[in-house]
Amino acid sequence: MPSKAQIELAIRTHFEAWNAKDKARWMANFAEGIRLEDPVGGLPKIGKDGLEKSWSNSFKDGHDWKIEPVLLQICADQAALHVKNYGKVDGKPVELDSIEIYTIDDDGKVAYIRTYFNPPDGQQLDPYFLQQKKG
Repeated sequence: MPSKAQIELAIRTHFEAWNAKDKARWMANFAEGIRLEDPVGGLPKIGKDGLEKSWSNSFKDGHDWKIEPVLLQICADQAALHVKNYGKVDGKPVELDSIEIYTIDDDGKVAYIRTYFNPPDGQQLDPYFLQQKKG
């Protein structure tokens, strides 16, 4: 079981690296078999390839994101957060709140993320993030 300090470091690294657009540091913060449901209900992104696609879609031309943790609660090997998301999609501003659940492995790496959010009324996020599971 990771320590509270390991969990706090993994979460802090996630937000700091993302907001600094430090892709190498961000990617290094995740376990090899990372599973990302962003959002829950869409197709999961699995492994470092899934992270790469998530990063590329978030920062392609006309897109940008900053994320701000508002509230963090840690229980066992998980962290639950309320997050403010400030972005641009096709050059248009987007602001949304999300609830995010992170599982941290024994090595202090992020192993699983589930995010819960809906796009603001009248705005559609990148279709990559909103694909629905088939069948």
